[in-house]
Amino acid sequence: MISQENSNVNDIMSGVAAKLKVGSSNLTKETVKNSLTPNYYEIDSTVDNRFLMTEGLDTTADALFSKINEIGIVVAVFDPSGSKLYESRPSHATFEKKPKPEIKEIKINGARGLSGVTPIMSSQNQNIIGYVQVTNNLTRYHEMSNTVLLAMLLMGFLALVVSGVLGYLLAINFLRPIKQMTQTMNDVRKDTQSDSRMIVPDSNDELSHLTELFNDMLDKMQKYIEQQKQFVEDVSHELRTPVAIMEGHLKLLDRWGKEDPEILEESLTASLQEIERMKSLVQEMLDLSRAEQVDIHYKHELTDVKNIINQVFNNFSMIHPDFVFNLDDDLAGNVMVQIYRNHFEQILIILLDNAVKYSTNRKEIHISVAEDLYDIQIAIQDFGEGIAPEDLQKIFNRFYRIDKARSREKGGNGLGLAIAKELLDGYQGNITVESVLDFGTIFRIRLPIYREEK
Repeated sequence: MISQENSNVNDIMSGVAAKLKVGSSNLTKETVKNSLTPNYYEIDSTVDNRFLMTEGLDTTADALFSKINEIGIVVAVFDPSGSKLYESRPSHATFEKKPKPEIKEIKINGARGLSGVTPIMSSQNQNIIGYVQVTNNLTRYHEMSNTVLLAMLLMGFLALVVSGVLGYLLAINFLRPIKQMTQTMNDVRKDTQSDSRMIVPDSNDELSHLTELFNDMLDKMQKYIEQQKQFVEDVSHELRTPVAIMEGHLKLLDRWGKEDPEILEESLTASLQEIERMKSLVQEMLDLSRAEQVDIHYKHELTDVKNIINQVFNNFSMIHPDFVFNLDDDLAGNVMVQIYRNHFEQILIILLDNAVKYSTNRKEIHISVAEDLYDIQIAIQDFGEGIAPEDLQKIFNRFYRIDKARSREKGGNGLGLAIAKELLDGYQGNITVESVLDFGTIFRIRLPIYREEK
């Protein structure tokens, strides 16, 4: 439709220019006004008569006058110096002299419009005797656009109503068997140790699959019922570190961040990252026991090792000012590993948190990062209590605690190392431990380096 309006502007410019180039070599307000008034007719056999008319004969000129008087069309005529000689109606468009016909888009009262300018060539000597400017505010285009938009809104509303009604009817039909299942669930809820199970329908559809999943859930619930309390404690344990990091940054902001933009930016960025990690952590904790989840949901995630290690190192240095943290970074540059950023950060936090928790008099923690042809190796060493040889392979078991009373005092629940191991296994990595009782512990983790296939 814009092309039609563009053509209309061009026709009006050409028609007006054709009428005005007849006669004297100079245009005046009177001659222009008379030429563009419908009751004025003049014939010149030397010019193209498409836009001239004889009284009662030429309908092309009638069409020109009709176009000039269309709503939204403004015709203005200027002399060679740029002084306005004629204007069909008030217009706010600016005028610029053009050596040849030109049409461009402009803004008219904030809306889309067209403005065309063409020179008027004298029929006697082909000199420029003036200019024609035609402005089109695209009234028909905007009306059509509004009509189409309204029609689309109405169709969308009708589609929404119809889909809502259909959805309601389908929901009623679908929820009928669900209500029957709910009654069975309530019977089981009254006695969680009951061996009662739902009867699986023979329909082999979503409901039968849901019933099988529910029965499987009951089996697992009974298996882990004794570990429920420890699991809840683990969630609070995992949230404690990001909360402490945020608290540290907020205190830093309160002391110096108001006047230091760099501290403000760093603290806000770190706090926002911790908020995002906490949001995803709660849901992820429920699924960490399934190693296959990593391969399904995060197999394409990549993480910059150096970036995350530096971030965690800085955070722990800030929230544990009484400790000395040493970072030995032997990476040649930015190394990418195929692991979800939050999972990699979580593994480091678990190991560093344990190093802090079980340190004694020597409050010093070493972190080293290196790489070989295939893997990156990270070692975290503390000089604390150490682990007895008989406990070294058990510490990665879920809910295993060397000394439950002591672990409870330190906030441990025996799940952190199990989470770290399962995550590393899911990303084709591994974790090992070396420890001497009363001298300290070294945890070593390896992850394959990601290299793009050529």
